[in-house]
Amino acid sequence: ARYFSGVAEDGPASWQCTVRIANTTDICRAVAALDIDLGLVEGPSHVPGVDLQPWRTDELVIVGAPTSALAAAAARAPLGLPALRAATWLLREPSSGTRETTDQWLLPRLGRYARSIELGSSEAIKHAAAAGLGIACLSRWVVGDLLARGELRALPTRLGRLTRQCYWVRHPARVPTAASTAFMQLLAAAP
Repeated sequence: ARYFSGVAEDGPASWQCTVRIANTTDICRAVAALDIDLGLVEGPSHVPGVDLQPWRTDELVIVGAPTSALAAAAARAPLGLPALRAATWLLREPSSGTRETTDQWLLPRLGRYARSIELGSSEAIKHAAAAGLGIACLSRWVVGDLLARGELRALPTRLGRLTRQCYWVRHPARVPTAASTAFMQLLAAAP
């Protein structure tokens, strides 16, 4: 999740913004407290006092090191529940939108994570997966660079495809600034 805070200096043509990364809960709390203008989050908010607006759809993929035993097995046939249950899972912290989505998708099928390692950022997780420390379920946006370079491999499974809705988060009482309006227009125009 990301948040935005911006200041227009000389009208709408001149503005500055600050972008920081935090988990979904922290972003929604900051918006609710009027500490930031706008948040971009990967899942629903459980924080009262914020408005969520659908923004983009994101695909989550299960990834691992291309040299791992699971990658070799997945090259022969999609991974089934026994292989996924036995895997070491690299996970975000519980207040993360990514963790909430993956838990909702995986835990009803797996029962629990037999082995897991929690890390505080998706960047750390993707690099840990590329180093062979385990497998992860992450945004295709996040892992696209390592997939393209062959440092990670998407692992086909029998679980099907997982997508999630991403949202803009705003406080209903905050009047959009010229900077936040310009930033939202940039994001809306991005491919």
